[in-house]
Amino acid sequence: MKNSWLIGVIILLGASTGYSQNEGTLTFMNSLPQTNDNNPSAIPKYSFSFGLPASSVMAYYANNGFSYNDVISKQPDGTVNADLTKLNSKIKPKNYITQALAVDLLRLGLRVHKQFYLTLNAQAKTYNRLMLPKDLLGIFINGNAPVAGATGTTTLSMSPKAESLTYLQTSIGAAYSPTSALTFGARIKYLKGLENVTTQNSSFNLTTDNSTYALTATAGMDVRTSGIYNFTQSGYSFKLNDYLKNNGFALDLGATYKVTPKLTVAASIIDLGSINWKNNTYGYSLDPSKAKYNFQGVDLSQIIKSNNNYLQAQGDSIQKNFKVQQAPIGSYRTPIPAHMYVNGSYTLNRQLTLAAVLFSEIFKGRMSTGITVGANKHFGSILSLAGSYTVSNNSYNNIGAGVSLNLTPVQLFMVGDNLLRIPFSGGNLNTFANSTQFFNVRVGMNFVFGWDKKHDIKGDPTAEQFQTKNGKQAVSTGVSGGDFQTKKGKSIAKNTAKASDFKKKGRKKNKKKPQPKTDS
Repeated sequence: MKNSWLIGVIILLGASTGYSQNEGTLTFMNSLPQTNDNNPSAIPKYSFSFGLPASSVMAYYANNGFSYNDVISKQPDGTVNADLTKLNSKIKPKNYITQALAVDLLRLGLRVHKQFYLTLNAQAKTYNRLMLPKDLLGIFINGNAPVAGATGTTTLSMSPKAESLTYLQTSIGAAYSPTSALTFGARIKYLKGLENVTTQNSSFNLTTDNSTYALTATAGMDVRTSGIYNFTQSGYSFKLNDYLKNNGFALDLGATYKVTPKLTVAASIIDLGSINWKNNTYGYSLDPSKAKYNFQGVDLSQIIKSNNNYLQAQGDSIQKNFKVQQAPIGSYRTPIPAHMYVNGSYTLNRQLTLAAVLFSEIFKGRMSTGITVGANKHFGSILSLAGSYTVSNNSYNNIGAGVSLNLTPVQLFMVGDNLLRIPFSGGNLNTFANSTQFFNVRVGMNFVFGWDKKHDIKGDPTAEQFQTKNGKQAVSTGVSGGDFQTKKGKSIAKNTAKASDFKKKGRKKNKKKPQPKTDS
């Protein structure tokens, strides 16, 4: 039983510590090679880039139910007290606390041709999610008092669920542009699982007889783990080979389409895949047919008589009925969190773009969604800035930002969906953290070469490409598309030619004729 409690603590801590990887602002920071992570068809502005181990780190936190400020109340004298009534009014029926962390081990991006862009990446990732039902939190806050006065019976569902996985991924991807307007992208990922906790099913119900207040508790549980049990055993020596037996694959797909020279739309689905867990697999279970207990109340006469055997018998009965069974199990498979992005961008001028991103995470029967709107501004090839506003996880105060300092070949960057609210909070990190339900940040350094100058043309960048009748392009950098007429796919700049001829003729007409000499 002692080991069972230890396992329970590890599971809960594993699901609530660590740092979905939905990054809205990153999606339109096209100066960063990392933008390709959200859509394999996204081609960054640099032709070649690479990153070293730990050169890019992403941390994520989300809580759809409450923030720290919903748990406490400040008194007039400045003291802070726990406010459980306030918390009870804020929590949702299902409260998800999600944390994720991703660290680059290697990153390589290369445009091998104007139509092909290749990527090779390696990352270490961890993802943790804990679901706490409102009934579970409510029983600690109010007990079963809220059912008083009701008729019949009332059942509270108090089943928490934990998910945790850590894995390594190695991926290779490509983006291909069959036309100047359309780009497809795909990426295949090879996964190596390190540790996992997954809740296959969980039930913990407390039924109250509203006339006698008698309580009946029933429970059932099937939790599976990989790479956890060894650490509970004394004398265990860590062996890396033990953690390289869990294999899996995942797939990323994306597409980008240029509707007009200024309007672009894109969609992608990321991390469609799973891991087969084989290493050190242990299961922890409760049999719902046995995990039952009917509590009719306490016999006060036995307590008055100081009958310790009576209390011991009650405790032993509960412990026996709800004893967690643990045993080695065979291999099992779990999905990894999948993500979807749908976004659109509109180019106002050669350096400024407006964008909107709708994103969602799909994992273990739950879909969480959000939206980010913002703008991206390039200041030549040296500096790129972004500002954004995000709604996600029932949180509406998320003001994001992105900055990329491009000191070729070194690129330094920071981007996140709730960064600007830190200075808006007076620069006080405690004030910011106490009111935060959603936050992600990515920081790092890349080595980059070959800035794409096609969007830096002076004048209207939309004049750069026009489709002709036979599919060929007419290109101009100084005049608008209306100044072109095409014949058999070739461009003829009539207005430009006419203007040139006019100037030449004018110079000839204005040339002064030599005057004949006269005698004075």
